[in-house]
Amino acid sequence: MYNCPVVVCGDFNIHVDRVEDVNAARLDQLLQSFGYVQHVSEPTHNAGHTLDLLITRSDVAVTNLYVGAMISDHAFIRFRAWRRLSHDAFASDLAASRLCSNLDALSDMSVDDLAQLYRDVMTDLLDHHCPVVTI
Repeated sequence: MYNCPVVVCGDFNIHVDRVEDVNAARLDQLLQSFGYVQHVSEPTHNAGHTLDLLITRSDVAVTNLYVGAMISDHAFIRFRAWRRLSHDAFASDLAASRLCSNLDALSDMSVDDLAQLYRDVMTDLLDHHCPVVTI
């Protein structure tokens, strides 16, 4: 067994949102038998079904999964590959950022400006260290 994350994604055309669907049940059984899980839980098709899937091993945490706008009759899926994140490199870049490097400069900022700065810095750092993957 390889020690690397496996991500299976795409348009499966199986209505996993329908518990009575035989193919959805068979796919779920197959995934469970290999220790995999399907993470998308909202509609990805304009008819209201979940057809576009993101599948990983059950020990892989997928957070911030986002089903975007419909680009045809299907939506795109976005998530961050958190396993790529180097905590040390992220912490170093955070310490050197506008958010942490000169705290005196922050004292004159409004709460709204501080919240915007936090959002901008954290988004930039995450985009650099743990980019969003669009499927």
